[in-house]
Amino acid sequence: MHKKKLILFIISLVFIIGFFQLPQNRTWLKTVLSYGRDFQNQQNHLDRETRMRRRFGNDYTFSKDIATSFDRKGIKDKVLVLMPPTTYFTKMGIKYHVPEPAVFYYYTGLKTIWANSREAINAGWYVRVSAGKIIIDSVADKKDLQDTIVAFQKMGISL
Repeated sequence: MHKKKLILFIISLVFIIGFFQLPQNRTWLKTVLSYGRDFQNQQNHLDRETRMRRRFGNDYTFSKDIATSFDRKGIKDKVLVLMPPTTYFTKMGIKYHVPEPAVFYYYTGLKTIWANSREAINAGWYVRVSAGKIIIDSVADKKDLQDTIVAFQKMGISL
């Protein structure tokens, strides 16, 4: 009886080792094991801000920085901000994938709009890049805002 159990154990072990020798299965195993390695680190950093920054990277960090400038002024709940497309930031040398307005609001609580929206002309603020830094400007003239919207639309809006 013990001999049969030993033979079955060895056969099972060979099948399991063979299973994880296949490339797709080995990749899957590494993914599953990485969750276990990350658990302790995640357990030590339970606050929302740290988890969001690690999970979403620059997308979250830059979005949060933009919103913080309005928060300091105490007008975050009252503004609508025109956001340039991701291609604009790429051209300017900044690695920032602009989140869609709903996601931006989820990240920060700040209302944003893209240039392809009919309501873009109602934005009171817009974001631009100057000398490698993200600048937030208020809209002084609707004509200039319209020119900015057209320039952003030419770059293409994409998710």
